[in-house]
Amino acid sequence: MLPQRTRPMIELNLDPELEKALAAAAARTGEAPADLARKALLAYLEDLEDYALAVEASRDLDRKDTVSLHEMMTRYNVEG
Repeated sequence: MLPQRTRPMIELNLDPELEKALAAAAARTGEAPADLARKALLAYLEDLEDYALAVEASRDLDRKDTVSLHEMMTRYNVEG
């Protein structure tokens, strides 16, 4: 479980549709809306970091060592 803070670090204003979806998800899972929002934000930040690392790694690729998806499917006789 994520550590609890004694006071909010940030305050978010959610549009009514998003607030309703968050409340519904909280009711389904039995978790507090704030806990779900915290988990969602953490997952998004992790995804953002993964994306940044992938972009950085792609800059280091030697393009002559890469093949297109179409070429790979043809090479291994995979139908799309």
